[in-house]
Amino acid sequence: MNKNIKEQLTKGPIALYEQMRQKVMALIVERQLKPHDPVPSEGELADLFGVSRRTSKQALELLAKEGILYRLPRRGTFLAENTETMLKAAALSGMSLVPQQAVVIVVPMLDEFIGLAVTAFLQEGAFHGWEVLIRVTGNDLEQEDAILREISSGGRVRGIVLFPGERRMCGQEVLRLHLNDFPVVIIDRVFREVDITAIYHDHFLGAYEMTKYLIDKGHRNVGFISEPITGIMSREDRYYGFIQAQLDAEIPFMINAIISDWDNNQKDSSRLERFFEQNPDMTALFCSNDLVAIQVMNIAEELGRKIPEDLSVVGFTDLMISRVGRVSLTTVMKSPEQLGKKAFGLLLQKMASEGSRIESVKLPTQIIERGSVRKLNM
Repeated sequence: MNKNIKEQLTKGPIALYEQMRQKVMALIVERQLKPHDPVPSEGELADLFGVSRRTSKQALELLAKEGILYRLPRRGTFLAENTETMLKAAALSGMSLVPQQAVVIVVPMLDEFIGLAVTAFLQEGAFHGWEVLIRVTGNDLEQEDAILREISSGGRVRGIVLFPGERRMCGQEVLRLHLNDFPVVIIDRVFREVDITAIYHDHFLGAYEMTKYLIDKGHRNVGFISEPITGIMSREDRYYGFIQAQLDAEIPFMINAIISDWDNNQKDSSRLERFFEQNPDMTALFCSNDLVAIQVMNIAEELGRKIPEDLSVVGFTDLMISRVGRVSLTTVMKSPEQLGKKAFGLLLQKMASEGSRIESVKLPTQIIERGSVRKLNM
């Protein structure tokens, strides 16, 4: 095999089947194969390069998908039309035999938190020499499926990180990619019905520790407000953490002091006023995220309740908005930078694993204490 081509094939953080794919292309050039000439079989390639038949098969399937080869059942694999000239020109010019490899991060939108996670993902990808593409679904499941079909079918994309957004089920294309061992990592969520590798913050422990923090400050009557909970792992875990902390402290939680379907897109002052009237002993509120917490604090003060003198309020995420305003918000921080960086590392592991199971990763959270909580006399 040509020395320059051989050296070119061994650089970079490339999965074994991808390295094998490049070696097959170099072998085609070296042997001067013509269109419709047979290419060595999976078994022959495995013996020649010392890899598994599965790795050889993956390499040939990738080349067939890109139109460089074609495969005929029970007859073998052959060089496609118009491939010979391209391969020889690439070899003689020293150009890469393949398009630049890419990974894709698919997100529902680019808000503050997701934007910071994507930035960290891009930086980590650049450090490791990968091109990173970004696709936005608009929080639409059909659009997500269409994007995943498109980016997984071209052969250039080697792995996908998916931020599913606010939905309750695993999409069909995610499931298909998972079943076909295509490297996919779910970010900031878990699909409980499918064991897909994921990276997410420990929402349960974060909520547990924040509730315990309120209890340690003397609060025994704590309410909980969340946007719709059912089916969204992060919200469910925060709710369970809130309940468990009170059970462990042997404090009966107030079932009437829970709103589990808050709509943060509308300012429902009358509902919150009734909520306060029904829970006159409530001294603190745990809100499922910072945006809910900020809206609740604003409505509460309009209704004559001062924060934190009359009501302590905490949130979850640590968005920029939690640090401004008359009262800064005590909240649970989940680092988007850590999430994006670690997600890229986990995707690299998936791409190198050849379908082996890679365990999900749970990241720690941290309580950020600001001005929205008052310590009660105990």
